[in-house]
Amino acid sequence: MNIDDRIERRLGYDAGMSVLADFEAVSPVRHVESPVGRGPAIERLLDVFEPAFSGSLPPSVYVYGPKGSGKSAVVSALFDRLASHSGPRRAIQTTTRAVEPTIPGFVYVDARNASTRFRLYHAMLAAMSDEPVPDHGIGTEELAESLRDAMRTGPELVVAADHTNETETPTAATLIDWLNDVGDRVTPACIGRDPPDAIDWEPETTVEFAKYRRHVLVELLTSRCSTGLGRDALSHDQIREIVEWAAGDAHDALAAVMGAAANAERAGASTVRSGDVDAGIDGVPRPCVALGRVLALPESRQRLLYELAGLSEEERSTVGVATEAIAERPGVDLSASTVRRVLYELADAGLLERVTVHQSDGKGRPPSRLVPLFPTVVFRELFDRRVRTG
Repeated sequence: MNIDDRIERRLGYDAGMSVLADFEAVSPVRHVESPVGRGPAIERLLDVFEPAFSGSLPPSVYVYGPKGSGKSAVVSALFDRLASHSGPRRAIQTTTRAVEPTIPGFVYVDARNASTRFRLYHAMLAAMSDEPVPDHGIGTEELAESLRDAMRTGPELVVAADHTNETETPTAATLIDWLNDVGDRVTPACIGRDPPDAIDWEPETTVEFAKYRRHVLVELLTSRCSTGLGRDALSHDQIREIVEWAAGDAHDALAAVMGAAANAERAGASTVRSGDVDAGIDGVPRPCVALGRVLALPESRQRLLYELAGLSEEERSTVGVATEAIAERPGVDLSASTVRRVLYELADAGLLERVTVHQSDGKGRPPSRLVPLFPTVVFRELFDRRVRTG
């Protein structure tokens, strides 16, 4: 929040503002330009990238730590700022001579959206050039050759591949192989949750992120809520309560805040009440799947999860009942058998939990029901807003 925003709040210009004033500001999947409370981590990463400031490639690095510890927020923000000091865009657009940048190019790629060689190369080219990169009518090898040409005439690259080694994403070793296929002028920086001894790659150095300390997470929530919620919508004591529950996980803390604010808005309240905080916390499963994983799924699968999350308890009583209810929804153009198959695939991927429903008569195989392992209220809010805004 800038100074003008703060003055306007004091003048009462936001008197009619709703509880959830700026949706994006408190979204668990949105990263701010200047991450709060992660100065030491930024310095450690800058130490790793120090050789780049004199024009050399830095060592390969693996950044790791638990969910909600700020890895993606810090690395994406840092690479965005470093990219502004390097020259990949300018180099690619110059055809008559190579342009020597002051430092190598820095490119951030989310492996959730780049889970194949084609998508990785496409994301790299899109980040390196102002010219649009076609999605269709071009093959993987053509993209690879375009990258080789770009790097022959342009700068060396530091490529951050985020969210490696997840169920839906490539391993760090696979990503390194794909990067090696386009030349040796690339340094990888992989980001994941697994410790270094649990991955199939040996980086030259590592940087560990720990969970947020309580006072730092309080500062983070206070900063995000000052912009995202109406003035005095959430008290300091309520923020501390959410922080205590979140146990150092910023994703879960923000999801609880957004869930609480959404609950208050639906009730027509002007502030977040104690019951809203309880509802926000109860709406975040523990352990919780990161919403970024859910939002990286194909649109059709997100739609099924959206409809599942909106079913009543009775409609979710068994997989069969839920399948029939979802297949009848207007936004779903799939057969019941296909819906059932996809729901089981999502359960196998760890996004849903299959819970056995106990039968009173004890005859036959007991049915099961599907329980989402992500914050459904927040997911539905994000999905609805994306649909409305196109």
